[in-house]
Amino acid sequence: MIIRKGKESKKKGQLILSIVFSAVVCVSLVAGQNVVPVRDLTGGTNVFIFRGGTKSVSQRFVTQARSKRTSSQRAQSARNVNRQYSRLAKANPRRQRSETVDPNRVKIDLKVMPADEASRLFAGVGEYYVDRSEYDSAIDFFRDSLNLLPTNERARQGLSEVLALKGNELLTQESYDVAKKFFEEALSINAKNAPAYFGLAEIQSERGQEAEAVTNYEKALEADGDLTEVYVPLGILYYQQGNYAKADEFLTKSVSIDDENAVSQQFLGLVRLQQKRDADALKAFSLSKKLDPTNAKAFYYSGESLTRLNRNDDAIADFKKAIDLDPKYFEAWYGLGTAQFELENYGEAVKALEEAKKLRNDNAEVVANLGDAYRQIEDPALANNKYNLAESNYNLAVLFFERRPDFATNVEIRELTADIYNRIAYSIAKQCEINMTRAVACKWNVAVRALEKAAKISADTVDMANLGWAYYNAGKSDIIDKKTDEGRIKLEKARTTLLQAVGSNAEYREGALLNLGMVYTDLGDHKGAIKTLSDVVAKEPGWVFAVNELGVAYFNDGNFKEATTQFKRAVGRDDKFAEAHYNLGRSEFKNGKINEVKKVHTKLRSLGRNDLAAKLESLTGGLVRS
Repeated sequence: MIIRKGKESKKKGQLILSIVFSAVVCVSLVAGQNVVPVRDLTGGTNVFIFRGGTKSVSQRFVTQARSKRTSSQRAQSARNVNRQYSRLAKANPRRQRSETVDPNRVKIDLKVMPADEASRLFAGVGEYYVDRSEYDSAIDFFRDSLNLLPTNERARQGLSEVLALKGNELLTQESYDVAKKFFEEALSINAKNAPAYFGLAEIQSERGQEAEAVTNYEKALEADGDLTEVYVPLGILYYQQGNYAKADEFLTKSVSIDDENAVSQQFLGLVRLQQKRDADALKAFSLSKKLDPTNAKAFYYSGESLTRLNRNDDAIADFKKAIDLDPKYFEAWYGLGTAQFELENYGEAVKALEEAKKLRNDNAEVVANLGDAYRQIEDPALANNKYNLAESNYNLAVLFFERRPDFATNVEIRELTADIYNRIAYSIAKQCEINMTRAVACKWNVAVRALEKAAKISADTVDMANLGWAYYNAGKSDIIDKKTDEGRIKLEKARTTLLQAVGSNAEYREGALLNLGMVYTDLGDHKGAIKTLSDVVAKEPGWVFAVNELGVAYFNDGNFKEATTQFKRAVGRDDKFAEAHYNLGRSEFKNGKINEVKKVHTKLRSLGRNDLAAKLESLTGGLVRS
C-alpha cells in the first residue's frame, strides 16, 4: 500500500510511527447503526459498526427493586384506616354498641351492684374511651365487662373492635409482633373484623408474605366495603406483584375518592410507568411531590418520567431535588447522570455516575453508562486517557452482567453485554490512535478477545462484522511488529469472518465490505480489493476514506491512472485529507507528472503535514523539494 508504508522503529519495545493522522471524520447512519471510521496503524481508515448511535447510552434506566412503601407511609396507612373506620363507625356503627357511660359521672360499687348491670356500665365506659381513641383503657373496661358477664355480646364485639384499633396503633410504632397478637385475638372474637384483617395484612406485606396479605386485604374489604383506605395498600401490593391491572383498579379508585393522597398518587404513577403511559405517570408524580415535598422518591420518579418524555432539562431539576432530600439516593444519582448524558453534558454525567458508583460499586448499569460517558467526554485533562477509563468501566459492566443469575436466559441482558464487548473493542481502537503518537503499544489482541466473546453471546451479526475488523487490525499490528506469519493468519481470519458477516445481513454491508476490501489489499488480492471497494464507493459516495482506499487498491494493482482519479475524488471532497493528498502525489509521480507532485508537496506543507511532505521529497529524490 502507499500511505501505510510509514517508517517503523522500536524504542523500549514500543512502536513509534512517524505518521500524524489528519482530522478526517465521517459517521454514516446505516439502518439504525453508526459506521465510524478508525485509523489503523499505517494511516489507513477502516470502520467500526455501532449497533445504535455512537452517542447512545447503554442503559437509560437502572434496574431496581420494585418500589415499596416506606415505614412512614405504612404507618400513615394504619392511621388512615383507624381514622376512617372510627368515622364510619360513628356515622353508622359496625356493631351494636353499649350506651356510652362517662366514668367521671358514675360510681360503680361491685359489692352491691348486680353483675349484669355492672357489666353493662363497664361496657359503656369502654365505649367512652373508644370514642376518645384511648384504646388501652377501652380494652381494660371491655375485659372487665366480660369478666362480670361473659354473655355480654356488645362488650365482646366492642373488645374485638378496640383490639384491632389498638393493633393498628401499634403498627405505627412498628411493633409488629405485639400488634399481630391483638389482630388474632380480635378475629377470634369477630371473624368479620375489617380493621383486624387490614392490620394482619400489613404485617404480612411487611414480611414479604404477599399472597397471605392480598387475601387479608380483600377480606377487610369484604367485611367492610366502605373502608376504602384499604385500596391504597392493596393496590400497592398488586403493583409489587406485577399485577398492574389490579393495581390500576384499586389505585384509580383511591385517587378518585381522594386525589390528595401523596402515596396513592406516587404508586399510581409507578403503575402508569409500567403501562408506558409516561405523561400520565408524570401527572401523578407531580401531584405526589406537591402533596409531600419531603418525599425524595416522588421527585426521582418525576425525573424518570421526564427523562422518558425526553424532557431532560426538567428531569435534572427533579433528580437534584431528590438528591438534596436524600444524598445517598443511588437511583437519583444514576438518573441525573443519564439525563446529563442525553443532553451531551458528558462531564456532568461522569460526575453524577461516579457518585452513583460510590454508592453501588457493583452495579452493572452504572459502570456501563460511565463507560459511555468517558468515551464521549471532551475534557483536555482526560484527552489521553478517556478511552482507557471507558474500557475499564465497560470491563466491569460485562463482569457484573455475566454474574447475574439470569444471564444465560435473559436475552436482553445478553445482547446488551455483547454490545458492551463491542464498545470495549472500539475504545481500545480509539485509545490506539492516541497511543501511536505517544509510542505506546496498542491492545488489538484484547479487542479480538472481547469481540470473540460478543460473537458467542449474541445472535447479532454486527458482532461478526466487528470481529473481522478486529482481526484485520490485530493482523496488521502483528505484521508491523515483524510477526508476519501470525499477522497473516489473523488477516485470513478477518477475510473469513467479514465474508460471513456480509453474507448474513445487508444492513451494515458497506461497512463490512470496506474492511473486507482492505483485507484483500493486505493479502495481495488487488482485484478483489478493487471490486469490493468499488461496490462500497458506489453505495456510499460520501465515504471519502473509502474513495482513498479504492485509490490505494488501484495503485497496488499498477493502475496509476485510475488511482489518480480516485485520489482526486477524495481530495475534491475533503481538501484537508492529507493522506489522500500524499497518495495523489505518489500516483502522479508514477504517472511522471512532477509538476503535479510539486503541487501536492506544497499542499501538504500548507496543511502542516511536513512528515508527509518529507516522504514525497524522499520518494522523488528531492525533485519536489522547494
